[in-house]
Amino acid sequence: MGGQILANAYHHEYWGFPIALYFWLVGGSAGSFVISSLGWVFGVKKYKPVAFFASNFATGLLMIVPILLIIDLGKPWRFFHLLMIPSFSHWSAPMVWGAWFILTYPVGMMIYSYFVYQKNQKMARIFGLLAVVLAICTHWYTGVVMQLNPSRIPNHDSAAPILFLTGAYVSGIGLLVFCMWLRNKFAKREIVPESLLIDMSRLMLYGIVFDMFLLFNDFLQATYGTGEDHTMLYDVLLGVFRWPYLYLELVWGLIMPLIILVIPKFSRNIYWVVLASFMCATGVYGMRIWWVMGTTYYQGHF
Repeated sequence: MGGQILANAYHHEYWGFPIALYFWLVGGSAGSFVISSLGWVFGVKKYKPVAFFASNFATGLLMIVPILLIIDLGKPWRFFHLLMIPSFSHWSAPMVWGAWFILTYPVGMMIYSYFVYQKNQKMARIFGLLAVVLAICTHWYTGVVMQLNPSRIPNHDSAAPILFLTGAYVSGIGLLVFCMWLRNKFAKREIVPESLLIDMSRLMLYGIVFDMFLLFNDFLQATYGTGEDHTMLYDVLLGVFRWPYLYLELVWGLIMPLIILVIPKFSRNIYWVVLASFMCATGVYGMRIWWVMGTTYYQGHF
């Protein structure tokens, strides 16, 4: 109740699985586009062959996002209020920024994909850089939406967007590796070399380590913080939301893939790499669940 009064909003319906899925899809799109941009934008030539598929994959994931958000409004036509002229919109609101980012980011990626398909290096780099900026803005805003709500522990923190972006990086690369491996299997030929998928998993490993570092810092802050922080960690995250927080995200999505990817025998085997990638991709969804639903649960029960 205190959180609701602080936010000056009495919510009768909390965000649920569709919004958690929205966060997961946006993150998956970001991680996929990171791989796509490495070849044509940043000049890492070995990633050029996967750039077209990765960009289209990122665009496809992002196209689902507006549907989930508009349905969640209850009155879908209210979405257009975010796109009206300044006299009708509150331009200091991150949700307004996000509405435009979500619309312009996939357009930028589609133009970039076209020039990649045409093998036009100059134009692909120009529009790729634009898409990178829009990608950063889109995924930064997504974390900021949670950060700027003062009634929701533990996301009301400046590190919240960084935690979101790190999870996006990890889950996006993991999902892309898994889907490319499936594509190779169904095509019955090696479209993407297994050595490149293994190399991508090493990039994912760096994100796993940094993600665990951020979560450890959050754990320390909650353990040695205020009574509210302590309640959020031990009664909500390690209580009601133990499965998505502890088992799905930490154990399944981070610790087990980390073990696989640091042991040379496993990290050089494509099947173990694909398993670790699938774990990361699905495990981060656990983070999206507690990030969205755990905070609203705390708001309504404590």
